Amino acid sequence: MSFLLFLLFFSFYSDMKNPLIFFDVEDKQLVLDNGLTVLLKKTSQLPVVSVQVWVKTGSIYETEQINGISHFLEHLVFKGTQKYSVNQISKKIESYGGIINAGTSKEFTVFFVDIPKEGLEDAFDILSQLVFYATFIEDELEKERLVVIEEIKRYEDNPGNVLYENFNSKLFTTTPYKWRVIGKEENIKSLSREDIINYYKTYYHPKNMVLSICGDFDDNIYELIKKYFDVKFSTEFTTINILLDEEQKDNIFEVKKHKVQHTYFLCGFLGPKVDDRHQYTGDVLSIILGEGISSRLYKTLREEKKLVYEIGSGFYTQIGPSIFYISGVCERKNLEKVIEEIRNIIKDLRTNGPTDKELEKAKQIVLTRWYFNNETVHSKAATAAWWFLFKSLDELNSYIENINKVDKESIKEFLSMYGQKLVTFALEPQ
Repeated sequence: MSFLLFLLFFSFYSDMKNPLIFFDVEDKQLVLDNGLTVLLKKTSQLPVVSVQVWVKTGSIYETEQINGISHFLEHLVFKGTQKYSVNQISKKIESYGGIINAGTSKEFTVFFVDIPKEGLEDAFDILSQLVFYATFIEDELEKERLVVIEEIKRYEDNPGNVLYENFNSKLFTTTPYKWRVIGKEENIKSLSREDIINYYKTYYHPKNMVLSICGDFDDNIYELIKKYFDVKFSTEFTTINILLDEEQKDNIFEVKKHKVQHTYFLCGFLGPKVDDRHQYTGDVLSIILGEGISSRLYKTLREEKKLVYEIGSGFYTQIGPSIFYISGVCERKNLEKVIEEIRNIIKDLRTNGPTDKELEKAKQIVLTRWYFNNETVHSKAATAAWWFLFKSLDELNSYIENINKVDKESIKEFLSMYGQKLVTFALEPQ
């Protein structure tokens, strides 16, 4: 499933006047004096609220020399701020039964608190401290350096991670999408406190963030937002331009030995950028090809020819080129035949398109997932933030309409533009 679809959600029908509109006239978007954009979506079904700060930085904003700094910094802000020590940060939120956490991706870093409404002001206080007032105490920095290095070692021991990173490195050879989010051990060892602080001051700027809030809150929320987040910055934010253009790859087939019992593979190709209408085509195509027992890949490779143990497909949206991928598990002796059959299935879809029944069923599955994934205040806040940063709230409101516009010609055009070649990487038993 695409990243767009993974984060997308709708309110319950009972909570909105128009269930087809996500961000409607009753929701608010405002900009503070310091340039921070705030998104407010009120829902009173339960007395809870999700507060999220999304920072437009991740591994694609790094260089080879500092790859991993975004993820390392995400760890470090929790190790102490001007107001709170390392132990006080989580205890304050947990005293309400709330959750505080963070995550880093290639394109963004997010910090969030999910909490009962009575803890809203403390959530604001803690999050503003994390993104504006982290202190990066030397002792805590060195302790966390060891933690992240161990995390990297565990990451590299996981066959799934090894498979993905090798596949990704074949797709991306020019743009910073080739960098690992977790970074490299040698970089984490060498990053200085000054490096961390400079990166923090550069990217953790109000104009490079969005504060997204969804849940049950009162009218005094505007005063609280201004109190904790309208922080004055003496420096202006300079937009950072990154290289996004990556050439389509020719056919690639590579296999490495690893500690696995069967052969695990990923194959696929680069797709459209985030602003292309074929993002919606990719969502639908991934269902037709590899979702469930009625998908083309499953019926041919699993049921009819019995060449695989597992098979599926997905579509992952990025600001730059997206990734359309097929993943599976098979015996090593069957791998070449499996890839040949995948090519034939893609070629047939590229030439003839899906049947009307396949197309309508796939679109229904996409939309049903949309509805089922649209239930929590956390996912609502996340979706609003992602679409604001990388697409637009207006287009978010048109998601269902755009999925319904996908037709047979869209599928054929998508595969003609992007699906002519196949990059394959596999791990076979030692």
